Amino acid sequence: MPTTPETLYEQMLVIRSQLGDEAAFEELLELHGPRLLLFTQRMLQSSPESVADVTQEVWVAIYRALPRLRDASKFRPWAFRIARDRIYRDYRRRKLPVQPANDAQLADVQESAELDSSIDREELHRCLELISPEHREALVLRFFEEMSYEDIARATDSSVGTVRSRIHYGKEAFKKIWKGRTT
Repeated sequence: MPTTPETLYEQMLVIRSQLGDEAAFEELLELHGPRLLLFTQRMLQSSPESVADVTQEVWVAIYRALPRLRDASKFRPWAFRIARDRIYRDYRRRKLPVQPANDAQLADVQESAELDSSIDREELHRCLELISPEHREALVLRFFEEMSYEDIARATDSSVGTVRSRIHYGKEAFKKIWKGRTT
């Protein structure tokens, strides 16, 4: 990833935050808060209150762990890793199954597509919700957050090969669901 003035500024904010500068941490929150909130919403598929609670837990965890971050340039994948951990903790707490969509869910998507043939962002997100969390996470980080495979690997504590596989199979699952809703 090339060094830009924006990335240097972000690194400076991270270092200042690590030294206890609360204004710098607030800027990091403003910079990354909306993206982490959106990631949490896409991954949790829960009530706005639950998403807000988990997102708040994420930022508390980031604040507490920030002094231990060794490389300021890795803040973004590191922060998404913390968000991912909290999201999966919430899955376990609520005993949500972590599995791919089944045929009944695919039929529901197809049935709802017959009622509304227009393509919109909401429909895209509904289809994305039917993919397993691991595949959805890889697709969201790659295509919505525009992270590199290496950054996704850091954020998910996976190998680059695993990330490539999850993106590949995630795209295949999404295509199947998307085609099911349009035929």
